[in-house]
Amino acid sequence: MELTPIFKVVRIRQEIKETLDPFTTYQIASPNDAQELAASHIANEDRDVFLVMMLNTKNQAVGLHRAHTGSLNASIVHPREVLKCAILNNAASIIVSHQHRRKDMYI
Repeated sequence: MELTPIFKVVRIRQEIKETLDPFTTYQIASPNDAQELAASHIANEDRDVFLVMMLNTKNQAVGLHRAHTGSLNASIVHPREVLKCAILNNAASIIVSHQHRRKDMYI
């Protein structure tokens, strides 16, 4: 029995955006550290945002990725989008964060 490919990967593209506040030396030592880093990037958005924080073996952030920007009250994220950015950034671990637009909720 011969297997035939279902699809062929033609191209994978990663877009890099530099920020004014470098996070590459930011080390995550507690849940509060992760919350502060996520809040600094997505807290004031007008729609739901699903953020992936990629960490190295020393728990330092090596990348941040907005896996999905949702509608007013929903953000549907597929696992492949989360894992793709982690693999492309050679992450040892990841932390995910979801921002709610309501002011009375925490990240």
